[in-house]
Amino acid sequence: MSHEAIVTVILAALVVIAFGLFWWVGTYSDRVFAKRFRSRFPEKTLSYTAGQLGELVTSDLRMKYVFPILFPLDLIVMLALAGAMGAASSHWISQIYPSFAWLGLLVPAVYLLSDLIEDCLLAWLLLRGDPNEAARSVPKLKAITTIKLVSIAAAIALTLISFVGWIFRSALPAAGS
Repeated sequence: MSHEAIVTVILAALVVIAFGLFWWVGTYSDRVFAKRFRSRFPEKTLSYTAGQLGELVTSDLRMKYVFPILFPLDLIVMLALAGAMGAASSHWISQIYPSFAWLGLLVPAVYLLSDLIEDCLLAWLLLRGDPNEAARSVPKLKAITTIKLVSIAAAIALTLISFVGWIFRSALPAAGS
């Protein structure tokens, strides 16, 4: 097996492990929330009301949401996802079009930053426990969540496209030709 193939197997394995971690943390979090809420709605959907967020920030689950769900579990997941997809897509893109390798890092970085901002805002709201502040923050939180959801979808697509491109790289035109 060539060096390039070994690197690709390692990078692909890291991406799979990151998504396995994502699944595990999601399953754990859903079990915690199942007693009171249908899911971690502020992070998964845009279809919630200020009243629902207010109920969450005053609930008995708010401290469990901050620790361990948001910090450290979700932080670990976002670092693993962004790191694995960034390393993999950047590496594969660099094998095809070296001048565009930065794109493989930029898209996962946007996801990482937006998820981190979302978690910090959500943790702040949960720690404050003020339903009125939560209600005022809904538009900001939903905007950040939208950026996160779009950027994670883009990072996944970029990782898959760059992997497929790497597989078929010999059939692609060389960069600059």
